[in-house]
Amino acid sequence: MDVVRKLILDRLQELGLNMAEVSNRLGRNETYLQQFLKRGSPRELHERDRIVLAGILNVSEDQLRGPSSILPKREYVKTNVSSRESLVVDQPRAYNLPQNQQPAPAITPGAQLVGDKDLPVFGTAQGGSGALIVTNEPVDWVVRPDPLLRVKDGYGMIVTGDSMDPALRAGSIALINPHLPPRPGDYCLFRSHAEDGTTHAAIKEYRGETEAVWKVRQYNPPKDFTLKKSEWQIRHRVVGSYFS
Repeated sequence: MDVVRKLILDRLQELGLNMAEVSNRLGRNETYLQQFLKRGSPRELHERDRIVLAGILNVSEDQLRGPSSILPKREYVKTNVSSRESLVVDQPRAYNLPQNQQPAPAITPGAQLVGDKDLPVFGTAQGGSGALIVTNEPVDWVVRPDPLLRVKDGYGMIVTGDSMDPALRAGSIALINPHLPPRPGDYCLFRSHAEDGTTHAAIKEYRGETEAVWKVRQYNPPKDFTLKKSEWQIRHRVVGSYFS
């Protein structure tokens, strides 16, 4: 069993959740998670499932990124940070976040909480029709995570509202790669630039497109709709988030 699957099993047990229940919360059939954990199918989680599952299990989504390595047999050590044994090797990189944004300390090596804060984060305010008004200048700078480590013009966006909860929670920071093309089911930031200089943004699940519109989905309330490309000129892919 690999590191990702063991982490999921551990968190299910700790939270008292069963596989069928969580599969349903992912919008999948009841056997989806069991197939992934026990039979290795799919080989890795789809990005949408990974982000939502991270929220359910209260772990960093990067800890569920795959394909993952096989669990080492000789590199476990016991720690005193919790009542259970913890892996402190071969974990995904953690980031220098405020304490209330860290995943469980038993699975986040403190030695990895380092790095330069060079990723710009833009603020948002709730605008009309569920759109967000974006600040012209960064309001913060955070540690650059692995998905954006060498990405030119990568940036973060503070999420406002609950239209995409639990995948993207209000107060979390959506991590944006402006160059990576999305696939149906990926989360995207759509931006609208008005003539008066105001920038509006909306984060939705990308469902496809035509020559004239983006096809999108939101979760709260559940709704499929379209955004006109003439009004929403830019689409950037969300590659992760810092959860609050």
